[in-house]
Amino acid sequence: MKAKSLIFVVDDEPTARALMSAWIQKYGYEVQTFDSGEKCLEALDEGPAAICLDIMMPVLDGIEVLERIQSIDKELPVIMVTAKGSLELAVKAMKLGAYDYIRKPIDQSRLKTSLKKAVEKYTLAKKVTQLQKELGDTYSFHNIIGKTAVMEKVFNQIEKVADNNINVFIQGDSGTGKELVARAIHYQGSRKEGPFEAVNCGAIPENLQESEFFGYEKGAFTGAVRSQAGKIEVANGGTLFLDEVGDMSPSLQVKLLRFLETRTFERVGGRKRISVDVRIISATNKILKAETESGNFREDLYYRLMVYPIHIPCLRDRKEDISVLVRHFLDKYMKETRKDIRSVDHNTMEALFAYDWPGNVRELENVVQRAMVTSEGDRLEIWTLPSEIVEGSPSAGNECFPNEEKGESKEAVDFSFREVIPLSTMEKMVMLNALNMTQGNLALTAKKLEISRATLYRKIDKYGLRKLSPFLMGGNNRGGTPGGVWQQNPGNCPLCGKKQRGLDYHEIPQG
Repeated sequence: MKAKSLIFVVDDEPTARALMSAWIQKYGYEVQTFDSGEKCLEALDEGPAAICLDIMMPVLDGIEVLERIQSIDKELPVIMVTAKGSLELAVKAMKLGAYDYIRKPIDQSRLKTSLKKAVEKYTLAKKVTQLQKELGDTYSFHNIIGKTAVMEKVFNQIEKVADNNINVFIQGDSGTGKELVARAIHYQGSRKEGPFEAVNCGAIPENLQESEFFGYEKGAFTGAVRSQAGKIEVANGGTLFLDEVGDMSPSLQVKLLRFLETRTFERVGGRKRISVDVRIISATNKILKAETESGNFREDLYYRLMVYPIHIPCLRDRKEDISVLVRHFLDKYMKETRKDIRSVDHNTMEALFAYDWPGNVRELENVVQRAMVTSEGDRLEIWTLPSEIVEGSPSAGNECFPNEEKGESKEAVDFSFREVIPLSTMEKMVMLNALNMTQGNLALTAKKLEISRATLYRKIDKYGLRKLSPFLMGGNNRGGTPGGVWQQNPGNCPLCGKKQRGLDYHEIPQG
């Protein structure tokens, strides 16, 4: 039996406490009441899911109690109860982090709705925290997820180089997590107390690059109304991460090389040499050696940056990590999407593994986040995925399916009826008929019905067609469909063996 959520009611007025307690118990919660904020704070270890807190109380008022609760558990929702004259205090409480406020006399409907949403929010937040704790460091290294041998090599390289001050060069395609690796090196090493400054070399216009990196003095150019430190100076004592360093302009390459040789520089418009202690980590998705050979990148700068290279593999080269990455993203976005989704069905995972992921981990994260928003249940199903991923899945292939030239079944259902039937029933029959005529060929079924495969998967689940079509039952069907046993009697009822006619078919009982 599911345990009831515990609600604290804190009010110095006995009548108000008793009334709220009775209402909240009627809503299906367990209730504990307190006549002071001090007693409520002492009992927080009992694990309330929400607190209804009166603002106007002696000794400790509701605002002070709220501040103390926030310092202990920021996620715990507190609903402030206010009298007519304390609206300003209610606004202050909301700014301090209160979940909601309700004015006296209390509207029961408002209280019930607010409590329901508050408890759901807190329960979900606790689940997210627990799941993240379970995932822990098993497959994670400073937010870099992986369990494959190639990722273990990356983790080992990070540990080896973290406490050194040598320049590190990270090579990898877009979306592989180059900045995450740079941050891991920084926060794992002795410079972790210093700043981490990231700059995208390709995102800064060429005429602004020098001032962005080295800063400028007041009056150095039109609009320079005050002196400004550059990225290198701001990163003093820490790490400067140069992302997409291959896009750096030739003039900036010269100045950066000079800085790396002397560890000193001048601001734009300045004459004073400034000395800094900063570590350089650079990254690119280009083959920088090829860029040097073509004359687009200075060879001397290349060797200055490429002291310790780390290669980040593409996701397609470490597909064994997809399952733990998906779980990580489910945990990450559970709170944001307000969806308690912790599993992925077989066909969905099969499609994720079959896809090549040109956008790498960043693309996978985007797909999982979008699928969670779209999902209507407690697990991710294949219809929530983008069509380009579904199209490439083994379940959607054409090669091993029968087609019109290779003996597509012509056994059709008679659609003549003696009475008006619901449109949904008609759609169900049309889809069942199509699946039987194509012998469970999902690709061909979707084509014949002129719908996407994602829609077909969704309709199969909606109408329970896995249990009605002989080609979607079991697990060894020829089409790789979502469950199916090859039958020699297409069009026959799987329960009694008789031919299906119109609506004269048997529902297969559950279990």
